[in-house]
Amino acid sequence: MFRRSFTALAVPAVVLSIVAAPDVAAQEAVALAIAPIPTESEQATAKVIQKQGNEWVTLREGAGPFICVADDPAVDGFHSACYHTSLEPYMARGRELTSQGTTGRPNVEQRMAEIEAGTLEMPSYAFLHAIYAAEGWSGDMEAVQRHQAVIYTPFATAEDLGLPTRATRGAWLMAAGTANAHVMITP
Repeated sequence: MFRRSFTALAVPAVVLSIVAAPDVAAQEAVALAIAPIPTESEQATAKVIQKQGNEWVTLREGAGPFICVADDPAVDGFHSACYHTSLEPYMARGRELTSQGTTGRPNVEQRMAEIEAGTLEMPSYAFLHAIYAAEGWSGDMEAVQRHQAVIYTPFATAEDLGLPTRATRGAWLMAAGTANAHVMITP
């Protein structure tokens, strides 16, 4: 059915620094970053990080099940994503590769190769919520351009899950049979 990899991450992670004073801009970034999480209790306990220049900064520590990536103010549009803590080795490796200049498809392919080699940890199932909106998004969920949920299911096939492999409204399986297999849920 599914192959599992629980090997410890053997590469150094990108270092996150902690913001000392919670200024108004940081508080606003945190509030918008946690918006994709469906429940208030999980929103209140989420860790929030943000890229500021070439550095990843922790805007708020949290002990809950989610880590949220606040919108990068240097990039056009709005994007916030919150993922289950079990995805952190995978996400941290992506940030590390990006900091080394490996972006886009090569970044994903490198991580997939590491998962298949057993050198990068990937949970059997994990959840991610993401919001995409126009520049200057205020948090009004009615103004969201796209809200999607993703469930990572490494090596799952259409036969395993009974889902189509082409984009449809609702749920469908992307990258079937690979380490990057995931169910896309688009309302």
